[in-house]
Amino acid sequence: MSRQTYKFWIDRGGTFTDIVALGSDDTVESLKLLSENPEQYADAALEGIRRVLGLPAGTWLDDSQIESVRMGTTVATNALLEHKGTK
Repeated sequence: MSRQTYKFWIDRGGTFTDIVALGSDDTVESLKLLSENPEQYADAALEGIRRVLGLPAGTWLDDSQIESVRMGTTVATNALLEHKGTK
């Protein structure tokens, strides 16, 4: 029996980070975490991956269960659309 692996798609926004995981058994899991929550975790994307893999907070990630990670951000796009940021 082979170990479950996951493909991750992550969107880091200014307020929330959304994580979608597709398991090798075709199960889909999604999470929404605060992008900044230093009392709970240092990085929302890594914390989301840990949660999907069932690992405790702060645990080193073993990539043997991670098939791929695709990550984007809406932070820069929103800054452009809202005309915010440095000129």
